[in-house]
Amino acid sequence: MSPPELVLYDLARVPPTRCWSFNPWKTRLILNYKRIPYKTHFLEMPDIAAHHTALGVPPNAPGSSALLTTPYTVPMIRIPAANNPDTTSPNPQASTNPTSPSPSTKNQDKYIMDSALIAHSLETLYPSPPLKLNTPQQHVIETLWPRIMRIIGPAILPSVASFLTPSTRDYFIPTREAAFGIKLSDYEHPAAKERAWKEVEPLLLELAAVLNKTEGPFVMGEEVSYADIVLVSMMVFLERCCAGSVRRFEDVDEGFGRLWRACEGWMERDD
Repeated sequence: MSPPELVLYDLARVPPTRCWSFNPWKTRLILNYKRIPYKTHFLEMPDIAAHHTALGVPPNAPGSSALLTTPYTVPMIRIPAANNPDTTSPNPQASTNPTSPSPSTKNQDKYIMDSALIAHSLETLYPSPPLKLNTPQQHVIETLWPRIMRIIGPAILPSVASFLTPSTRDYFIPTREAAFGIKLSDYEHPAAKERAWKEVEPLLLELAAVLNKTEGPFVMGEEVSYADIVLVSMMVFLERCCAGSVRRFEDVDEGFGRLWRACEGWMERDD
């Protein structure tokens, strides 16, 4: 009998439900790259906190790479006890919150939130093929992403709202309008999108400079790293939200297209 599959918790959207969100794509790309068997459990955005709390999962630790104002997030993974060599150790986040129950001591399955923590855990449990973590290139890309989203985010958020389920859409619109200090309706006109893409070009050129320090196709040449995962997740997220985004990246620098094509096989499984 094969061991139980790992479970990836992702954000729901209207059928056909497919992965679209930036952070879950980081985890999904790693699972696909490493060919780790898994199944997906899609969650409505307003249901995430109650779902995770019911499982005994402690909130994101202060200083984690997840949104600091959001204690419960996706992606989250469940590593079945049969796949976990240390079923007695608490969830790595639990050590920062000793009053929270440890999921592994509760049912021996291990729950991990935060895409960065997930990446480290998957690399430990499934070291082949290898994925290089914590590189300087990764740091630069992760630093640029919030600046890019601050510019392009308002222009793509109306498109995101259009494919969300009613429950998630009712949660998504007011929380994102508050986060960006905007009204989504102000960015629905195509001219607003064009202005945003033009304004973000200098930051895309900074990304391209990181990518073009080697001959590729990956950020570190022939070696796959988490920097590739973060950058491709950025591109596929924008493409899912705003068709034609990858072409815009390629118009800025061909290196983006070279990386995209090298990673296309890891995007095929998206449900």
